[in-house]
Amino acid sequence: MERRRLLATAGLLSVTAFATTVSLGANFGLFGLTQPDSPVGRLNSRLPVAADVRLGPARTVITIPPSMPHADD
Repeated sequence: MERRRLLATAGLLSVTAFATTVSLGANFGLFGLTQPDSPVGRLNSRLPVAADVRLGPARTVITIPPSMPHADD
């Protein structure tokens, strides 16, 4: 029984190590699966960055209907 458990543990560790190696290799482009010429996730420093933000005064409108009692009543 002890031998089966050790073999199962060794197999599990081997599969985990293999999956980790494949995932790291795919993420870092070791297998040619990634596209280095892809513009996704890259910043282009040659293009100007324009921010079109228009801020005006903040306005909060609170309307109290005449039927509601006031705090000073």
